[in-house]
Amino acid sequence: MEKIRKAVIYARVSSEEQGDKYSLPAQLDLLRTYAINNSIEVVKEYVEAETAKQAGRHKFNEMLSFLKKHKDVKIILCEKTDRLYRNFNDYVEVGETDYDLYFVKEGTIINRNSSSHEKLVHGLKVLLAKNFIDNLREETQKGRKKKAEQGYFIGQVPYGYKKLDDKKTTIIDEEKAPFVRRAFELYASGMSLEKVRDTLAEEKYVYQPARSKISKGQLGKMLQNVCYVGGLKHAGVIYEGKHPHIVSQELFDKAQLSFRKDNKPLKRNEHSHAFLGLIKCGKCGCAVTIEPPKRHGYIYYHCTGSKGACEQKRKNVREEKIMAQLDNAVKAVSLASEHIEYIKQGLKESLKDKKEYSEEMKTRLNAEIKKIESRLEQLYLDKLDGIITLEDWAEKNQKWKHDLNNKRIQLEALQNTEQKYYEEGVRIIETLKNAYELYIQQPVSEKRKMLDYLISNVTLEGEKVSYNYNLPFSYFVNFSKSNKKYARRDSNSRPFGS
Repeated sequence: MEKIRKAVIYARVSSEEQGDKYSLPAQLDLLRTYAINNSIEVVKEYVEAETAKQAGRHKFNEMLSFLKKHKDVKIILCEKTDRLYRNFNDYVEVGETDYDLYFVKEGTIINRNSSSHEKLVHGLKVLLAKNFIDNLREETQKGRKKKAEQGYFIGQVPYGYKKLDDKKTTIIDEEKAPFVRRAFELYASGMSLEKVRDTLAEEKYVYQPARSKISKGQLGKMLQNVCYVGGLKHAGVIYEGKHPHIVSQELFDKAQLSFRKDNKPLKRNEHSHAFLGLIKCGKCGCAVTIEPPKRHGYIYYHCTGSKGACEQKRKNVREEKIMAQLDNAVKAVSLASEHIEYIKQGLKESLKDKKEYSEEMKTRLNAEIKKIESRLEQLYLDKLDGIITLEDWAEKNQKWKHDLNNKRIQLEALQNTEQKYYEEGVRIIETLKNAYELYIQQPVSEKRKMLDYLISNVTLEGEKVSYNYNLPFSYFVNFSKSNKKYARRDSNSRPFGS
């Protein structure tokens, strides 16, 4: 009698709203039908309908706990790669285990017995899924930065301003601006923040109808906001805004002097190095630090010994010896040209999946945009009919326009990301093809970025550097030299080094 194969189903979408309207029912129908047609018994279903940019999702963890307790359940049924993983941490949890991972829509099964080629393409899809999310975030940030560079506020305007109906033009709110001006005048005169707050209340300056007195924290932020002198701060950079000043530059500068009186300069270590924080002691696990260059200009590494006596603390290792071993870590993942076309085929498969995912996101974003536009239209009519007060209209109108602007930026970012996806994937492969040649030409700071991307758990013991490759790069190690399966080398594997 054939042994019954048992499985769990895992289905996921990126938000609760999408889960209600889009692909969850389709995913579940596909996976249930597949299980029936292939004589697989589904013992549990896990449905995730929430944002999951980091590992530690509730249902994902619940599934893993269940599988650890029920050793007879060996199969995870999932629609496709992107549904199961959202980052490398998820991949580490299930990517190299005794489970059989069935990606039904892709028609692939990944387990310990899969060929190195199958594992490579699978790992590549995980890498590109992360890359897609990173690109989407980057494109969204670009959209916001572009608006800031043009001098426009992104979303909600600061207290004391309001936007016109064209959604771009910002003008002074004459009802709130006097509060801001008086706050600057009082603080510039030498009053404390607490005294300024109390004086504003005594002089009948009302912050908000529902809360007449401003908090100390909000007051401090207000008095340091460069927007009140025409600036616009985004991502730590100050741009010239298109909005009018509420206070003069002279008054603003006087107010800033009041903040400086308690400031103290930070002590900084004058000597820094790009590889600090990368390496730990192989003996005791403490951080490895460096000695500043002395007579001959050499840099030496040794254990900090912060946990007590450690023989590695007395062992100074020249940076050149460490660098040579880290160079070999990059050299080992360089790909031979004959493998590139095969891997590009995996990229094409991944692109097909990503396009489908992008279409789902576009549909959701367009639906959300229409919903907010409808809300704004109805809100305006309610204001005209006197159903809501002018204050309620202003508050909701500003919030929903902020949400609408964000959705539009996300939609534009998604379209830009989709266009870049395949090209970015090819770029990654081409980079690995020439990884070592590119690496040795880079300055130390860029070398560090590549090493962080490729390896982890870097330790120094004696003069030997050991490390683990991050997934999926463990599948690229010496790939060109072998067509057979090789030992597992991932973030949980046995460390190795040159």
